[in-house]
Amino acid sequence: MSTFVFFHVGADISQPTAMVASLRKHNPGAEIIQVTDKNTPTIPGVTWAHPTEGNPEYLMLWRTRAFAALQLAQPALYMDTDMLVRRPLHPELLLGDAVIAVTRRSFMREAIFNAKQRGQDYSEHAGKALDAVYPYIGCCTITPDGFAWEQLAEMYDRLEPKYKTWYGDQEVLREYVNRLPPFVVAHLPEHQYACLPEHFGEHPNPVIAHYKGNRKAQMFTDAARA
Repeated sequence: MSTFVFFHVGADISQPTAMVASLRKHNPGAEIIQVTDKNTPTIPGVTWAHPTEGNPEYLMLWRTRAFAALQLAQPALYMDTDMLVRRPLHPELLLGDAVIAVTRRSFMREAIFNAKQRGQDYSEHAGKALDAVYPYIGCCTITPDGFAWEQLAEMYDRLEPKYKTWYGDQEVLREYVNRLPPFVVAHLPEHQYACLPEHFGEHPNPVIAHYKGNRKAQMFTDAARA
């Protein structure tokens, strides 16, 4: 049985509901775990929910700590809620003997990272290509157990405050992967496992579609058509 984990807090459950429905359609026997807080409704279709506490101002830090606290002992795919699964998924097979499987950026690799945004100064990355700064995207990650999340949470806690507001998850993911021997890291190409809908023409049959940012309306349109 394959295992999937996602994090969601808040009263609006429309997005995770669509994601779970797509996942359940293609992996009907899967264990689906919702990591959440005590006030958020349980999403239809999940196997069980794990309530946690955290600071909503540092949502990605909360998510990383919550995944670590889950302490799973089996392989699992940890995914964002702004995604639709379009084909069967088997995280344990994708992971193989690796210690982590990460989503490898496919799109906008050569774009220059914007070092001043969201009221923060990231000048240490000024002039760098996006692929050099954040080659791995945190929307879809597979680990064999909870150990990697414990390590990522410890690294996250040591970051500067600005990274606890934004980009911290990608900072620690890059550094964690860079410390590992390449042969223990599996890559999940973004165009297959987190494909943006505007790239469906060149990648017409991705395993997972990713509707980040202002693509939410299209997510619900595509979910209704599926």
